[in-house]
Amino acid sequence: MAKTNNKPEQAVSSDKATRTKRTYSKEVMARARKIQAARKAEENKKAAEERKVRMAKRVEDKKKVAEAKKSADAKQKAAKPAPKSDPAVKPVAAPTPAAEKPAAEVVENEIVDFAITARKYKTYLTRKFKERKFWVDPSPFEILSYIPGTVISVDVKAGRVVEEGKQILILEAMKMQNKVEMPFTARIKKINVKAGEKIPKDFVMIELEPIEK
Repeated sequence: MAKTNNKPEQAVSSDKATRTKRTYSKEVMARARKIQAARKAEENKKAAEERKVRMAKRVEDKKKVAEAKKSADAKQKAAKPAPKSDPAVKPVAAPTPAAEKPAAEVVENEIVDFAITARKYKTYLTRKFKERKFWVDPSPFEILSYIPGTVISVDVKAGRVVEEGKQILILEAMKMQNKVEMPFTARIKKINVKAGEKIPKDFVMIELEPIEK
């Protein structure tokens, strides 16, 4: 008996199936592209319409602002100018003292003039400002105590010439002994402290004088 071979028929059927599948995928892709193009065109059209609406609204808002500005300028021009105020500063009356306070505690306030950026003002001076300590240019011939303390020892005598860097005295403050040295070569004019004496801040401990050549 002769055997029949079905392989060619199976190959033909498989080729048709693959061709049909490939053709179907191409059709699906073409349809998807058409749908995407239609959606994009619709979105572009909608965006263009919205853009036109925004531009029209912007133009209308600008017109309204311009009209409001014109009306405000017209009202400002029509209004009368306000009277100019007197630039002179009126003096401020001193506060009256309370009746309960005795006459000894009444302080007379003094008004002074001062100028800032070419403008003059009037103000009252406080007691702290009046009783302030004025700055004095320090003299190189005066040796001051920059901290309060106790003089432990004085190592120089009046009338003698002391060279620069030599120890003059020892000042104790906060349980620390500070050695005070000669700032430059000079003669001891006067000694205003002694051992065991307590002195305040900025006290003139020793006075110097230049050496005559």
